[in-house]
Amino acid sequence: MTRSPVFSRIEFQMATKPSAVIDTRVIYCGDNLDQLRKLSAACVDLIYIDPPFNSNRNYEVFWGETKEKRSFEDRHASTQAYIDYMRPRCIELHRVLKKTGSFYYHCDWHASHYVKIMLDQIFGENQFVNEIIWKRQSAHSDAKQGSRHLGRLHDAILLYAKGENHTFNHVYQPYSEEYIEDFYRYTEPGTGRRYRLGDLTAPGGGAPSKGNPHYEFLGVKRYWRYSKENMEKLYREGRVVQTKPGAVPQYKRYLDEGKGVQLGSVWDDINPLHGSDAERLGYPTQKPLKLLERILQIGSNENDIVLCILRLRNRARRRAETKAPMDRDRHLSDGVPRNGATAEERLRTQRRRNAATDRTRLRRPRLAEDRRRTAQISAV
Repeated sequence: MTRSPVFSRIEFQMATKPSAVIDTRVIYCGDNLDQLRKLSAACVDLIYIDPPFNSNRNYEVFWGETKEKRSFEDRHASTQAYIDYMRPRCIELHRVLKKTGSFYYHCDWHASHYVKIMLDQIFGENQFVNEIIWKRQSAHSDAKQGSRHLGRLHDAILLYAKGENHTFNHVYQPYSEEYIEDFYRYTEPGTGRRYRLGDLTAPGGGAPSKGNPHYEFLGVKRYWRYSKENMEKLYREGRVVQTKPGAVPQYKRYLDEGKGVQLGSVWDDINPLHGSDAERLGYPTQKPLKLLERILQIGSNENDIVLCILRLRNRARRRAETKAPMDRDRHLSDGVPRNGATAEERLRTQRRRNAATDRTRLRRPRLAEDRRRTAQISAV
C-alpha cells in the first residue's frame, strides 16, 4: 500500500523532567515499523494497539471540518497476510517493552485466535495473562433474521506480560444494589452507615507459635483471630457486636470501607459509542474513552511511558494525547497524516485549557501537505 513520503512529528515539551530513554509526549505520523526500530530496547512500560481487525471492510469517515469524505481500510487479502503484516511490528513492540511492562492487543473474532498463536510465539505461552472480553454490541448485534450464527457481541483484548513482575493494578467496581441489600443489611443508628457482620473466630490447635489465641471474651470461649488486647480495642471502637448475651461476637464491616468487587476479565460496563454520543468523531470502529482509561489504570503507574501505535480510534487516543491519567508520558505513532493534524489541534486546545498552570511549549510542524492527503495514505 502507498505510504506518505512525509513523516510529520508533533512534539510538546513539558516543564517536568523528560524521560532519559525516549522522547515522550510525542506523536509521529509515518510508518510505525520504521518508528519502532528507532526506539531503544526496554524503554516502554505499557503498550496498547488497536490495529485493523482483518474484517475485510471499507469505511468512510465524514470530516466535519472540510465536509469531505475520507476512507480507510482494514482489508487484507487473507488471514495469513494480516499475520505477516502484524508479526514484525509485534516483534518490535516486544523488544521496546520493559521487563515489567504489559502489552494489550485489541482485536475481534475475525483474527483473535490467529493473533494469539502469533503472540504466544513472540512473548511465550507462559506470558499470556488474560483474554479480556469487552461487550461492544447490543443483544441483537449482527445476528439478523435468517442468519446462521450466534450474535457476535464482543471484542477481545489479549494481555501479555514481558516478565513475571509486570505492572498490574487491581480495579474495583461498586457493589450492586442487590448485593448491598443481601449482605449489608444493618444500618448503624446515628451515623446511618450500612454494615455487615463478619466472623471473629479462627481455627484452633497447633503449636503455640502457630496457633490462634484462645480466651474468653464477652462470656464466650473460642479461638479468635485477634489477641485479647486487640479484641478489647476493637470493642471500645464499636467494631465488635454481640447480638444477645452468650452469642458469639462478630466484627462490624462497613460498606463505605469496602473496595468493591474486583474487576474480572468480562467487561460489560463500558458501552460502545453511538452516533449521538458527544465523543463520537466519525470512525465506525471508534473506541470509547473509558475503555482506554481502564487499561491505563490497570497496566501503568505514575510517570510510566505508554506507547500506542496503529491508528488508534480518535477519542480513545485523545486520552493519551491530552489527559493521560496520573502523569503517564505517552509516545504515539500513527500512519494517517490527517490524524496527526487532528492530534495537533487537540494538543493546542488542551494547552489553552491549562494555560494558567501549564508551561507547555508546542513546536508545530508544517502539516499543510499532510492535510491535503486523504486518510488512505496510511502505514496500515
